[in-house]
Amino acid sequence: APILEAWGQISWTGEVTAGFSTTFTCSSSCFPNCIYTWSFNGRTAIGSTLTWTPDGLDKTVELQCSVLHLETGDSSSMTSTVEIKNRVSVQISPSNAVPTLNQPLDLVCHEATSGVLSGPSHLVNQVVWYKDGQKVTLRENMQLLQNTSLHFDSLLPSDAGFYQCETSVSTVQQTSVFSLGYLLSFDPWNVIVSGPDTVFPGRLSKFTCLTSCTLNVDCTVKWQFRGGFPIGTYFSVHENELKWTPSIPGTFQNLTCVAENAAVGRSAEATKMVEVKG
Repeated sequence: APILEAWGQISWTGEVTAGFSTTFTCSSSCFPNCIYTWSFNGRTAIGSTLTWTPDGLDKTVELQCSVLHLETGDSSSMTSTVEIKNRVSVQISPSNAVPTLNQPLDLVCHEATSGVLSGPSHLVNQVVWYKDGQKVTLRENMQLLQNTSLHFDSLLPSDAGFYQCETSVSTVQQTSVFSLGYLLSFDPWNVIVSGPDTVFPGRLSKFTCLTSCTLNVDCTVKWQFRGGFPIGTYFSVHENELKWTPSIPGTFQNLTCVAENAAVGRSAEATKMVEVKG
């Protein structure tokens, strides 16, 4: 009997925001004795509802709900792409500053609703800074200001990179949130592919094409796979984000991101070689 073919949907209320929990509901015409299974970002959960708090590391997530009717063995699945808002970002101060070698600069962990992370706010004044995915180690030319700003006395070439801040949201429980990032660059057309150098079969990994040109304004990005398309059990590309679950150990994969503006004939690219370990 086509029990599951009538209808099914994934629903939720309001915006999905990093640091705040959202309850998703999977509805179908399956009744009774039905098992609902959620799949997202390599994780699974059982039940017709899923309560999830995004951490800010993803702009979008594909949420899949599968329904199994125990008596007939019929199954069906549905997928929704969830866009995740992030109120926390890294901004430069002053906002009109242009990063220049040998000049000072402040990076500020900023929260959209209440401004800089200071004073009364649901964001706790404890900030951890990351550069290219690694915790920032303060050097002689750097210092923390008011626990929310990363100050450079004099910018060095080695200071270039992708900066994020991590902070805590005071909701019902302390939830860690990673900010939108800022690519500190001394070249207006700098491109970096961020993500792990080593991945593992069966484990989801995420890669991001970071550009200092403004996406969909100054430039567009596209991914290229020179030497072969990534082989695996899951693969998706959404603008500058690439997600991949590899399946063959002992191989290498080149991921190339090209940023270009066809109208002015300008482009830049970056390639990351990724090893699939056994």
